[in-house]
Amino acid sequence: MERAIIHSDLTKNEIQPQHLLDQYIELLQNDIKSMFPVSVLESASCPVTGEETVRNSFDKMGLEYQVSQTLGNIYLSPRPSKEKLIEFYHRSSARKFWLNVLWPKTQKVRREKIILPQLKWAHGFVSQYFTEQSLVFTEHLPNHWGYYNSSHEVFKKVDYRLVEPLFEAKIAKIDAKSFYAAEQVKDDSVDCVFLFEALDRSTNPAELLQNVLKSLKPNGLCFITCILSSGFEVQLLGQESEIFVPPEKMNLFSYEGMTDLVENANGFDLLEFSTPGVLDISNVVKHLETLSNSEFFKYIFKDREDHEILNSFQDFLQMNRLGTFGRLVLRKQ
Repeated sequence: MERAIIHSDLTKNEIQPQHLLDQYIELLQNDIKSMFPVSVLESASCPVTGEETVRNSFDKMGLEYQVSQTLGNIYLSPRPSKEKLIEFYHRSSARKFWLNVLWPKTQKVRREKIILPQLKWAHGFVSQYFTEQSLVFTEHLPNHWGYYNSSHEVFKKVDYRLVEPLFEAKIAKIDAKSFYAAEQVKDDSVDCVFLFEALDRSTNPAELLQNVLKSLKPNGLCFITCILSSGFEVQLLGQESEIFVPPEKMNLFSYEGMTDLVENANGFDLLEFSTPGVLDISNVVKHLETLSNSEFFKYIFKDREDHEILNSFQDFLQMNRLGTFGRLVLRKQ
């Protein structure tokens, strides 16, 4: 099983400028209060094991995250139903702000430093397993159209379909013929599937992965990106991590949890599992002063003033799959 080490000059402020992020969070808090009263929330169990026993729980913006006992997966429970989530993505003030303000302001840097590198990562595997021909790609639960718009820069012959997109075609200026409901995707009809943090925002990740498995042709590929609860940032900052933004982040799997989720699908070979994120340390440094018993990290991350230490520590996290950003490549057996 492969793993990758990546170096990038990406910073969080480039993709989430603080003044815009603050506005988004304020709108989001108001949306959660108005759109997700207790009466519309549904109880959920661990999305991998199904267990209801938890290590602990914590509140974020009025919604509660649970930490599963066995694998340390983190998930919202009680949570909005799928129908309520669709309403949120299409009607909430926070999402309108994200699509009309935050996305346009950061689209260029996201394309250059996130979207194109991830599509090129996928292309590396596609070129190994497919000959040059017209391929069918599906992207499930996309919350923006960046990958769709950039796909033809990397893949020359591709039929790119958006499955249950969380935005409207007219906003993205995309032909609605590229939009598919899950039930419209036929079995054994797709060459490659993209799940760009889709498992994070899915109300039923195991079902989504099963649907992906059915849709893929034999030897078809599935590319996954996700946020991991076992990553350095989440393990050190816990509930203080800014990663916990409900309801976008419904599920955060641990390394073990994600591995089990794939194994439980019973039909994939795992070709790569990497944690090639580059923001763990900078995100932790931002909150160092709020942490107790963090003198060691304050020393190596701030007092030493040595960028080589920071770079080598991030490499260490990537080498040992301890980063907070994860990516996987699956191949249908």
